[in-house]
Amino acid sequence: MRIGRAVGWAVLAAVLASGCAGNGEGLDQNGNPIGSSSSSSASSSASGSASSSSSGTITADFTSIQDNVFTPICTRCHIGASAPEGLQLDAAHSYGLLVGVPSVEQPSVLRVKPGDPDNSYLIQKLEGAPTISGGQMPLGGPYLPQATLDTIRQWITDGATMSPATMSQLMAQRAERPTFEVVATSPPDTAVVSAPVHTIAVAFSEEVNAALVNETTITLETVTPTEFPEATQPPLPITTALAVGNPATVVIVPRTALGPGTYRVTVRGTGGGAIASVSGVPLDADYDFVFTVGTPR
Repeated sequence: MRIGRAVGWAVLAAVLASGCAGNGEGLDQNGNPIGSSSSSSASSSASGSASSSSSGTITADFTSIQDNVFTPICTRCHIGASAPEGLQLDAAHSYGLLVGVPSVEQPSVLRVKPGDPDNSYLIQKLEGAPTISGGQMPLGGPYLPQATLDTIRQWITDGATMSPATMSQLMAQRAERPTFEVVATSPPDTAVVSAPVHTIAVAFSEEVNAALVNETTITLETVTPTEFPEATQPPLPITTALAVGNPATVVIVPRTALGPGTYRVTVRGTGGGAIASVSGVPLDADYDFVFTVGTPR
């Protein structure tokens, strides 16, 4: 049995209905949604996050940055299957798709390179560095204040780790429900992205056993025309590795960048040598996701 093909259409519809254009409309001078303080506080209470969220004071840890920047500002656009560049920045997906994962616009630069903010594409985009592709983020402004940028820089300098509160929450969840599963992919399932695609990311719920990451457990194939939806070509040649500083995410690099077409990634969770966590918990079922690469922008 394959899992992973369910799509959050309700979330996607909500994003589309909001008309998000990434232009900063509805944000205050600090880049926060107008009237967002109560919602941030509620989110913090619901997730058990650090108290920095409710106070509006951002600190150099991942939970605080998520609650004060990614969730209230970035997810106006970066959420669901239509997230720009496949980068979903809601709390369920952001860490796995940021840390150690190559950027889509410039695949030679990691989105977040632990210990090196200057060479992290997240910082370059937020600061509007002259080397970036596309526009400074948030697109169209207002842009983040320098104090906020300095805090995100400090988090990366310190190693871009998860905050203790987030780690404690994850450990409690694993003890209560010891499962190992895929929690995010880039591109997302059913997404339509622009050519070329240089890298693909698969984020898991905990650290992956690196010895089990290879071309027999993770495959990339071209899906043939819709009249034969289950027929595929032979697997495409790829390299696979754990993300830098983020062993819960696998980065897939096609030997040749993907051009227009439809592709399927399959993560083998059954049989001998199947993908499993470092603690030995198996995936238990094959997981696949499909995305379409359109013409270059």
